Amino acid sequence: MLSSEEIKKDIARQTDLYAEGKFDSYFKYFSDDPKVIEGIFKNQKIRFTQPRVFNDPLEFNPTMRFNDYQSRYQSYDLNGLHFPSIALFFRVQIIESQINAYGVLSLTKIPNSFDMWSQYANGHRGFLIELKDEFWHHTCMKSKTREEYPVRKVDYVDDYSVNLEDLVNTKKEIPREILHKELFLKKTSRWAYEYEYRMVRPLSDCPDYKPPKDNYSYTDVGIYLFPFDWECVSSVIIGANMSTKNRNLIAQYCKEHNTPLLQALIIRDIQDWLGKPSTVYILSLDQYESKDRILRAKLQSFCTDTVNLGNQSMVKIAKITDLPYYKGYEEVVDQLHNNLKLDDNEWAKSHPN
Repeated sequence: MLSSEEIKKDIARQTDLYAEGKFDSYFKYFSDDPKVIEGIFKNQKIRFTQPRVFNDPLEFNPTMRFNDYQSRYQSYDLNGLHFPSIALFFRVQIIESQINAYGVLSLTKIPNSFDMWSQYANGHRGFLIELKDEFWHHTCMKSKTREEYPVRKVDYVDDYSVNLEDLVNTKKEIPREILHKELFLKKTSRWAYEYEYRMVRPLSDCPDYKPPKDNYSYTDVGIYLFPFDWECVSSVIIGANMSTKNRNLIAQYCKEHNTPLLQALIIRDIQDWLGKPSTVYILSLDQYESKDRILRAKLQSFCTDTVNLGNQSMVKIAKITDLPYYKGYEEVVDQLHNNLKLDDNEWAKSHPN
C-alpha cells in the first residue's frame, strides 16, 4: 500500500486528471436499487430517461421570449372557458411535444464528485460505470436503421431562455436539430460542476415503447430500458457506502464480464477540486494486497483519511487477549470474534476454491 505522502500525491494527480472533464471516458452514476443492478449487470439494459423525470424543475423549461411580447402572455376567455396564452400554447405544442418523444442518457467526465456520488448514487451506496469514449458507435446504441446518436456536451448558461421566433428559418419552420440544441443541450449554470454530456435518442427505439394515441399534451413517466452491451464498458467503480452484499454481487458480475473493478473511498482530510471538504479517491482493487479483504470489509473502511490509509498494516497475534483493546471490552471483543468466524465460514462456503 502507498504511504500517506504518496497517497496525497496520487489524489492530486487523479484530481488533475479528472478536473474540468479532461478524462477521455464518460461516466454514468447509478443507485444501488436492486432493479438497477439486475438491469445493468444481468439483463444488460440501460435507461434513457424522459426529460420530465429529471430532478431539475427548470430543465427543459426555459423562459419563453418573443420579439413582440405585449400580447403573448394574455389568456383568453370564451363564455367562461379559459384558453391558454400564446406563450403557454406554444410551450406545450412545440417544447412538450419534442421532449416527450425522446430519452436522455446523462453522462459526466467527473467520476470523483462527492456531490454527484451523493445525488445520483444514493449517498455513495451505488456504483459508476466508465464507458469507452466511442461507445456510442456500438450497434446497441444505434437506431434500427443504424443511425448514430453522438454524445454532446451540455452548455451551461445564466439566462436559460429561448425565443422561438428567432429559431424559425426561411421556410417558416424550426429545424429539429436547432430546437434540440436549445432544449436538450442547455442547462442553468448552477449545475456547471457536473460537466454533463448527453446522448439523446428517440424513445421509439425502445422495444417496449408505445407512442400515445391522442394528440394532446401529456407527461410520460414510464421507464424505458434499451439494450446495452458490455463491450461499451471500460470499468466499474463501486461507492464508498455500498453494502457488502452488493459489492460482492457486482464483483461477481464484473468477473464474468472480465471488467476491471475499482473502489471509491471518501478521504476526509483532502479537499475536492472545488475546494470543498473531503474528496473521492478511486483505487483499483488490484492495488490492495487482498482483494477478498476489500470485498468483505465493513463500510467504515471506505470513509478514511490519508494518515489512516497510508499506515495500514496487518499484525499477527497468537490469541484474542493480545489485542490492545481487549481488556475492559472482553464481552464486546469476544462477540466480535464469534461474528468474524461466522462470516469467515459463510465466505468460504460462497467462494469455494
